[in-house]
Amino acid sequence: MKFPRQNVWAALGLQPQATAPLQEPSVSRISRLVHACCAGAAGYRARGIMVPHLLVSTLLLASVQVARAQDCIRLACAPADNCEVAPSRLTAKLPPGFDIRSIRGNTKIASSGEAALLECRPASSLGTVWSADQASIYGAVRVAGKLHAQGLLRFEPNDGGDLDFRPDKTSLQAGGHFFKTNFARIKLNEAQPSVKVTPPQSLAQADCWQAHATVELSDFSVLIGDTSAAGTYARQARITKVSGFHRCTWGGK
Repeated sequence: MKFPRQNVWAALGLQPQATAPLQEPSVSRISRLVHACCAGAAGYRARGIMVPHLLVSTLLLASVQVARAQDCIRLACAPADNCEVAPSRLTAKLPPGFDIRSIRGNTKIASSGEAALLECRPASSLGTVWSADQASIYGAVRVAGKLHAQGLLRFEPNDGGDLDFRPDKTSLQAGGHFFKTNFARIKLNEAQPSVKVTPPQSLAQADCWQAHATVELSDFSVLIGDTSAAGTYARQARITKVSGFHRCTWGGK
């Protein structure tokens, strides 16, 4: 299964980073620099010489950033993002039959803090098992599994697509934070064969309509970011029942 056709990092508003070998000072080295700086500053003050606090603050901030880098990994499996790391070594509370199979190249995963805001050390794999329910993820992962669910089918054209499915709360109960957050809306634009639903004539020109639906969805690409292209895409979709079409408000819930 491939990820959506658009370039993942362009969609998330980022450019792939170079994958040069890691050249990063250790926390202990930074700590020694901070200690030396503070001790030196104290000595200057003792002699009546004022030392700006900016240098000390800068080194302290650097020590924090390096410590955070130890808790954040950027998957570097190729020069660009057109590669996948498998097995993912990401776990989560998922419905039976679901599994996080792989991680897209250049995805950032942090055990603390916001991955999108951190400078993460490059690595070819996670090394150990991480929880997607607890970690911060910025990038894309591939999730295998089949979802049989009832919910709302919604037509609402925007930069991220025009048709999505919103499972009812019962369908989400079997999952944890990762599943509930990323599967509350599932985009159908990338499904093959393409999903086509014809609304009643009264809604033919509407910019937003929705209907009650029963669906079977499988093989998902989850793009996590802060643009309209981010979201969960079903690669295969079958709508078995649609009823109760009604108009909705574009941009509303």
